[in-house]
Amino acid sequence: IKSQLDDVRRQRGVLRSDRKRSGIPVVSIVGYTNAGKSTLLNALTDAGVLAENKLFATLDTTTRRITMPNGEPALLIDTVGFIRKLPHHLLDAFKSTLEEVVQSDLILIVADAADPQVADHVRIVDEILAELGAGEKPAVVALNKTDRVELDDRIPLSREDRPVVMISAKTGEGLPELQTRIEN
Repeated sequence: IKSQLDDVRRQRGVLRSDRKRSGIPVVSIVGYTNAGKSTLLNALTDAGVLAENKLFATLDTTTRRITMPNGEPALLIDTVGFIRKLPHHLLDAFKSTLEEVVQSDLILIVADAADPQVADHVRIVDEILAELGAGEKPAVVALNKTDRVELDDRIPLSREDRPVVMISAKTGEGLPELQTRIEN
């Protein structure tokens, strides 16, 4: 398995080099498992990736091109969902998929606004990003599933130095504003 993971790392390294040479900005979609990352990728790009209400529905990264409001292209990368206290043997396996995050230009943190532990989930994502060496990357937080909850104006998040956009990947609510924030 370690040999296979090394092969995957090398292959992804080649793909990252090609993307870097193209000059197209890369946005990594990260978040706690089951927050709606794949559904958001599908909503923004018609990617057609599996989006299910189950743990680890996404096991590998998916990259799709998007045209931003200004007409410029960007690449969106859907990543595996984070969980609290991921066992170390699983963390090693997922690190190869999460290497994309470190190389991205922007991190899009997707959080389930309907989950009562949303602030805790964002904090855990921040901790994992810091462990990966991506804690200082520019980020936008997308509070997803707003169609399922009555929201206060403020959900306490661990960092207030980044934009927070209320969205519903399912209904499309807030997606134009999200795209503008990503573009900016």
